[in-house]
Amino acid sequence: MNLSVRTIGCAGVFDDKPEPFTTELELVDKFEKLFDVFSHKKVFVGREFDCGYGIADAVVFNYKSDPSLLDLSLINPDWAYTLKALPYRKNFDMYFLSELSGASLALSKKAIKDFLVAGFCIEKKKGVYIKVRQPRLLCRSIIAVEAKLRDWKKAVWQASRYKIFSNESWVVLDKKHSNSAINNLDEFKKFNIGLATFSPKGCYQVHFTPEREMHKSNIALWRANTLLAKELATKDGFY
Repeated sequence: MNLSVRTIGCAGVFDDKPEPFTTELELVDKFEKLFDVFSHKKVFVGREFDCGYGIADAVVFNYKSDPSLLDLSLINPDWAYTLKALPYRKNFDMYFLSELSGASLALSKKAIKDFLVAGFCIEKKKGVYIKVRQPRLLCRSIIAVEAKLRDWKKAVWQASRYKIFSNESWVVLDKKHSNSAINNLDEFKKFNIGLATFSPKGCYQVHFTPEREMHKSNIALWRANTLLAKELATKDGFY
């Protein structure tokens, strides 16, 4: 499914004189419920997502029906891309891993233990290891959302930061206080940040849909996938 925030409109809901949301939490809670229509299509909404580039109010992604993808949850997110970059089916030791990652020997030794537990590597002989399974991404496309009651300028700045790991970044504003943002839609277009407004009664409206982009960092993408795998692994009924 080509998941986009544009696809979750509230048909038939009009709110010409909207009341304001009480808090950003209330806004995000109700926004999350819009995705209930995708509950049968392996869609996950993560909240307060901290990938190291600011905390997104929500991230949305399709995930595959393959429990083995959750093995990423068993490693440190900071080591996910190093694991991916580790040569396949070739011997290595902690000195090689330390050089590859730029980390200390102590941290490299700990990372190897995680790789073994997760089943990505095995120990051939004392101190010598080999990667026997390639890690795979839980999802290749991530939507990041920044919700605000009224400060759209700050929201655009924050949403721009999420592009390092996401493929779409959106601002969702309280409809009550959205006129200024709508009047400055060129700013959203300039930075390719989506804009949608939402009211407590459920009136959801898209004002600008961003072009889908490549994430800006593979390291950030793998870190994000590992964090999402950890979160998904704690949920019941997803697999």
